[in-house]
Amino acid sequence: MKIVNYALHRVHLPLPLPIGDSQVRFHDHWMTVLELSTNNGIKGVGFELQQGIPTPGLAMLQAQFEYGTWPTLVNRHPTSLALRITRPRGGNVDAQTFSLAVETALWDLAAKASNLPLYRMLGGQNSKVPAYGSTLDFHLDDSQFRNKLEKMVDMGFRAVKVKVGHPNIQWDLRRLGIVQEIMGKDIDLMVDANEAWSTKEALLRAKHFHDEGFLIFWIEDPITRENYEDYARLCSEISFTRINTGEYLSLSGKQRLLVHQAVDVLNLHDSIGSSRAAAHLAGQYGIPVSLGNTMLEIGVHLAASLPECIYLEFSNLAWNELAQQPIECAGGYLIAPDRPGHGIELDRDKLAYYSEPV
Repeated sequence: MKIVNYALHRVHLPLPLPIGDSQVRFHDHWMTVLELSTNNGIKGVGFELQQGIPTPGLAMLQAQFEYGTWPTLVNRHPTSLALRITRPRGGNVDAQTFSLAVETALWDLAAKASNLPLYRMLGGQNSKVPAYGSTLDFHLDDSQFRNKLEKMVDMGFRAVKVKVGHPNIQWDLRRLGIVQEIMGKDIDLMVDANEAWSTKEALLRAKHFHDEGFLIFWIEDPITRENYEDYARLCSEISFTRINTGEYLSLSGKQRLLVHQAVDVLNLHDSIGSSRAAAHLAGQYGIPVSLGNTMLEIGVHLAASLPECIYLEFSNLAWNELAQQPIECAGGYLIAPDRPGHGIELDRDKLAYYSEPV
């Protein structure tokens, strides 16, 4: 079995509502969809995302792929490529284009070749992963926010994450009040500040939320990502909630969080390989992990393979339209498909509809 061909698609997904946080706002997703084909007719699919700004045209994407990536794949066995360990140094750092799309397609091929669902190939036994609804609501008005929360209730979620970090704390408190109004108090309520605060402000806001009666399951990314000493201070001084961070850090940065005792829940948001390595490290320190948004929810396979992944993020974004059978969401769980590979087959009509070659 060897890789013999590929196809690239440039996709534009306009978002029905803006998404974002205290730092950014997006109206569009631009995706590169990669298909790798083997000599025995198996196809693996992977995805790369760019938010807001259009990707280069398809001809340029193909030229980049042909020059920087295809020579490392052609006539190679996908499983050996998926399992390989690389040592990025100097000019090799970030040199390969479409690295996430390539890795996802390789694991899809490897699992299909073994006739296994990806989560089982990665060592998982249970296909169901606890999930929280993520509203990405910072730029929505209260009415739009309510509608999103009501949809989360209809989908069976008993955990939700909302955006905070507004300069006016009363805005944050009002939004938390709306969550309680729509979903009740008997839920796991997470908040995400996206590095909006100083350390002192994070301490003050956490206490204020608590004093106002909001039981916060975790506060995500309250301060800047590499402030390891102050993350340790937050973990030490805030006893009534958890500190979740690590999403924006490399593997070495995540290790520094663990060494500094600066995280209560380590957030993974990267490739399968590096996320599994980070989860292994977290296990050595007795720290659970969570998994952030992944394109078309393929991260459910990774989450299902990790022994201490307490929650997986679900935002119900437009990319799910590209799948013939999107990842199932039921009763507050995402469920990894038992089909071989990652289980996402492209809806060719939707792919054609959203494709923009130039």
